[in-house]
Amino acid sequence: MTHRYLLSATLFILCGSIFGHAADSIESGTNTATAVKAEHDAIGNAPITNQNHTLNPDAQWYPEAGLGLFIHLGIASVKGINISWSMRDGLNGKPAQITPNNYWNLAKDFNPEKYDPNKWLKAAKDAGFVYAVLTTRHHEGFALWPSDYGDFSTKNFMGGRDLVKDYVEACRSNGLKVGLYYSPPNWYYDRDFMNFSMRKNAPPLGPDLQPRTSQKTPEEIAEHRKAYSAMVRGQLEELLTHYGKIDLLWFDGRIPGVNGEDVMPIARIHELQPSIVMNGRFHGQGDFINYERKLNTTEVATGWAEFCNTWTAYWPYVIGQKFRENGFIIGQYVTCRSLNINYLLDVGAMSDGQLPDEVYKNFAVMGNWMKANGESVKGTKALSPNESANVPATTSGSTRYLFALPKFKNDGANDQVYASDLLPAEDATLTLSGISKPVSVKLLADGSTLNFTYANGTLTVQLPAAKRTPLVDVVRVALNP
Repeated sequence: MTHRYLLSATLFILCGSIFGHAADSIESGTNTATAVKAEHDAIGNAPITNQNHTLNPDAQWYPEAGLGLFIHLGIASVKGINISWSMRDGLNGKPAQITPNNYWNLAKDFNPEKYDPNKWLKAAKDAGFVYAVLTTRHHEGFALWPSDYGDFSTKNFMGGRDLVKDYVEACRSNGLKVGLYYSPPNWYYDRDFMNFSMRKNAPPLGPDLQPRTSQKTPEEIAEHRKAYSAMVRGQLEELLTHYGKIDLLWFDGRIPGVNGEDVMPIARIHELQPSIVMNGRFHGQGDFINYERKLNTTEVATGWAEFCNTWTAYWPYVIGQKFRENGFIIGQYVTCRSLNINYLLDVGAMSDGQLPDEVYKNFAVMGNWMKANGESVKGTKALSPNESANVPATTSGSTRYLFALPKFKNDGANDQVYASDLLPAEDATLTLSGISKPVSVKLLADGSTLNFTYANGTLTVQLPAAKRTPLVDVVRVALNP
C-alpha cells in the first residue's frame, strides 16, 4: 500500500498539478496549467515514459538531496523580461514582448561584469541547499560558455568568457553538487525554420514576427535537422568534457522531429559522465521525473522525483518581480520531503550577474529555519505505509516530524502568496496514526513540550497559536526505539 497523508484544502492548492519546465509567469487571471501545457507542447516536453534510475554508487546522493537551487540567467536579463518566451507571439493569448531578432540583439549588451557565482552558492550552502542547476543555454539559443558549435555564445559576444566554468568551480568550492540545465530547442539556430506564433489558425511568423512568405523544402528541413542535431551533440560533448565531474544534467525539450537518442545516446552521456543523474525530457527516459509549478501528487514517490518552482512569479529575473512569502516556500519544501521528492527552488540573476538583494535576505530566513528545524528534512523519509498524518510528516528512526503550515488568503490560489496574504496564526490540531505511544512531543525550534493525547494508535497534538510562527512549525515526536 502506498502511504498518503490526509490532505488539507490549503495543501491541495499549494501542490495542485503540472509537470515539466517552461519559463512562464504566473500572472493574475492566467490559467497556469493551460499556459505551461502550451509551452511544453512548443518545445516537445512530455512526461517521462521509462524511469529506471542509475545504480552508480556516486549518483545515490540524489534521492535524499532534498533542496536544490535553480538559477536562470540569459540575455533577456538585459531588459529584465521573460527568458525566451517573451519573443513568442500568442503565449497566454498575449502579443510578444519583443521580436526574436530584437531579443537576440540583446547579446551585444549582455555584460555580467559582477557575475560571482561563488557569492551565490556560498549563501545557498549556508541556507541548506545541496545542489544547484544553472541554465547553460535556454531556448533563446545563447550559450553561457565559449562554444565551438554555432555562432551564438560568449565566444562571439563576450570575448570567450566562460560563465559555466566559474559556476562549476563555485559549486565545488562550496560543496554543492553540480547541475547543468541545457535546452535542446534552440530558437536562434532554428530561426529560419520555426514558427514564432503560438496562436491557433494564425499564419506562421518569422523572426521579425511578420508572416513568412516562403516554405522550406523537405530536403532543406532534413539537412537542417541533421546540422541542428550535430550542433546539440557538440555542445553537450563540451559541457560533459570541459568541466570535470558533472552531477546532474537537466534537459528541457527536444529538437523538432528528432529523437534524443539519435542526437546524444544515453550510453554516450554515461560514457562521458558515469555517475551523472538526468531527467527524461530529451530521451523520454531518465533517472527522475519532474513536477513543475504545481505538484499533482499526494503519493509518496516510488522512484526519484523533483518538484521545481520559483521564488517569484518568474523563472528569470524580471523587473518589478515580487518574492513569495517564505512560509509558503518552506511549506512546499517540507511537503516535497514528506513525499520523498526533491525541491528545486528557482531564482533569476540580473544582467550584471548579481542576484537581487532579496534573494540573500530569503536565503538568511531559510538558513535560520534550517538551523532550528533542519533535522526534520535532512536524511529523513516519508512515513511508512502503515502510518498517516493530517499534515505533511517525515520519519527518521524512532522519530517523527509533523509540519504545521501557515495559512494564506484564498488558500494561496495561483501561487501568488506574499506577506500581505499571510493570515493570523491559529491553534492547530495535528494527528499521527499507526504509531506506538510517544515518549515525548515537543516543538522542535525551542524544545518546549506540547500537550497531546494518545488512544488506539493515534497521537493528537495541540499546537497553540501563541507558539506559531509565520514559517513552518515542526513538532518532534519521539517514540520508543
